[in-house]
Amino acid sequence: MQIINGKFLRVLRNMFSLRWDMADPQEIHNTITAGAKLQGTNMCILMLAILIASIGLNMNSTAVIIGAMLISPLMGGITAIGYGIATNDLKLSKSAAVRLGIQVIICLITSTVYFTISPITTASSELLARTTPTAWDVLIALFGGLAGIIGQTRKEKSNVIPGVAIATALMPPLCTAGYGLARRRLDYFGGAMYLFFINSFFICLAAIVVLKLLRLPHGNNIEPKSLRKIHRRIAAIAVVTMLPSIYLAYNIVNNTVQTNNAEKFIAEEFNFKGTQIVQKNIDTDNKVVEVALLGKKIENSVTETLQNNMESYGLSGYDLIITQTEVEKGVTADEVEQMLKKSAADEESQNNVAQVLAEKENEELKSENEKLKDQIAAFQSYDIDVSGISEELSIIYPQITGVAGGRINSHISGTNSSVTGVAIILYETKALTSSQLETVTRLLEQRLDISSVTVFEHIEEPQKSQTDNKSNEKQTDKKEKE
Repeated sequence: MQIINGKFLRVLRNMFSLRWDMADPQEIHNTITAGAKLQGTNMCILMLAILIASIGLNMNSTAVIIGAMLISPLMGGITAIGYGIATNDLKLSKSAAVRLGIQVIICLITSTVYFTISPITTASSELLARTTPTAWDVLIALFGGLAGIIGQTRKEKSNVIPGVAIATALMPPLCTAGYGLARRRLDYFGGAMYLFFINSFFICLAAIVVLKLLRLPHGNNIEPKSLRKIHRRIAAIAVVTMLPSIYLAYNIVNNTVQTNNAEKFIAEEFNFKGTQIVQKNIDTDNKVVEVALLGKKIENSVTETLQNNMESYGLSGYDLIITQTEVEKGVTADEVEQMLKKSAADEESQNNVAQVLAEKENEELKSENEKLKDQIAAFQSYDIDVSGISEELSIIYPQITGVAGGRINSHISGTNSSVTGVAIILYETKALTSSQLETVTRLLEQRLDISSVTVFEHIEEPQKSQTDNKSNEKQTDKKEKE
């Protein structure tokens, strides 16, 4: 039995061994130090990666951002810092750290300049996603760093490095920090820089651990006391770096749990015959649950019971706010859904909401139902900032002199297909090319956060001069005399 266990452990150890396909130590040294160079190709690629990442964040394009991650050379300097510490070559670590610092400054300056002159100032979802790092980002950076340094030390290079570059994003957070500087949003700048530091530090820490396990030749002999001091400092930095991310992760988890509890509370407790939920809002920051009801009015005693039951759902300290629109005979969920669908259609269909309500209301409740109709119409309305869109598009394409827009409902005859979208009219002095029109359409879809945008062009004819008008009048008089 012991022999079998010994063989199993030996096979298992060989399966996870990091040394059997390890590259030559000199080859590892050359690979890592070459990636930390601050000249020639690396600098050209760095500038291109900055611009690609900034444009991707600005246009909210995930594919473009991934492309910037793949070509970014920032990881080379981080790995070189870890390699220097692991091999006791502190001179190499300091040199790599200085080069990395220069790259970071270049990234911040370039991205700040780009976002300052960019006509699109709205913060995209891709950009916002890099302003609130959590403990999960620490784990991603650590595991990604482990995979990256293992891939760099192999004889045969694989697709590990590109995957690590995507997982542990370095360039996008720096460009997000540039956006924060350009728009004077220090919260964006601080969050993005914190994310970059988390990724950089834990990639470096992973490199130190793996390279120590590989027992690479040491460049210099450092006294054990000094070595222990360096290790203690690294451990202290790791703890200090993780603490804010753990706090942010706790808040996210706590808010998610409380939101789920509130959803469960509403689903299980608000089951009243003839009364339906029209709208609900859960505010975990202010500890408030708001529920809007339509139908038969629930008694005050029921409301008090609901408030008391919140504690059993883990919502201790939450306030319950119930807004009721009373309909004497009550309504069903299907009727509420019918009213909401009709209110989203044209004006003629919106009038049917009043008819549905009138069938169930008495004379004393007409005013309350009119308020409900206004609330539904306001909820379904769509506001378009045509002035802002006009200014932004005229900067990109000067021939655009104005913009008009609004909601449209389209229907294809002979089918059941109806589409609700947005129509935009461009007033132009000169027609756009097909590629320019396609670009404008994509910008509008992202700007309005809607997938159905129809763009029309209106070419403004140049006004005729007074001389031309007089000449035309003379020719007309001459023809009339003849």
